[in-house]
Amino acid sequence: MNAQPSFDIKQQATLLFANEEIPFTSEEWQQLAELLSKSEYQHVVGGDAEESHSVWVSRYVNDIESPELLNAFSKDIESIVMSSKMRTFYKKFTGTDQLCLRRCQANRLEQGDYIGEHKDQDSSPDYLATIVFHFNDDYVGGYFQTSNQQQYKPKSKTALVNNCSVVHQVTKVESGVRLTLACFLSTSFGASKKPRAAFKINENSRLN
Repeated sequence: MNAQPSFDIKQQATLLFANEEIPFTSEEWQQLAELLSKSEYQHVVGGDAEESHSVWVSRYVNDIESPELLNAFSKDIESIVMSSKMRTFYKKFTGTDQLCLRRCQANRLEQGDYIGEHKDQDSSPDYLATIVFHFNDDYVGGYFQTSNQQQYKPKSKTALVNNCSVVHQVTKVESGVRLTLACFLSTSFGASKKPRAAFKINENSRLN
């Protein structure tokens, strides 16, 4: 059901939500953290829009052809992030609770890692908004930075929402580890509209 959203992400493209504004219980935050800690990660050095990265990624949902659950943890994560109460929350900035989770992945950045400048809709025009849940803030660097040089460092157990048409990056982590879960939301449930390049993986690198 469509409605006038509380936030207009065309006008205010990046939003921050505090812990008390997000419907997750403390148990759900803990469940997600445990699932992320058990997951296997690959060292991605190039994105599917051909941007450069150095980031450890564990994927749960991807939509190379159409949205697909990828591993044993995918259904558990989807059940938490796409519950009815979370869909109602997402409606505040999308205007609808009829949303598809087209892509979902954990991003772990260690010292020296970064996410290169890119626009999510360069990967897929289906993407509407990305919500990124932050699990810690005890690191240095690692700012979410938009093309107009605005920088954000969300606190632990908060979320950042970004309009998928906005160019952004994550600056280099200087020390510590930055752990997030990125959920790419869309009103499209069908086949992907755009083919994309493969991610570039550094197979010789190992997670500490």
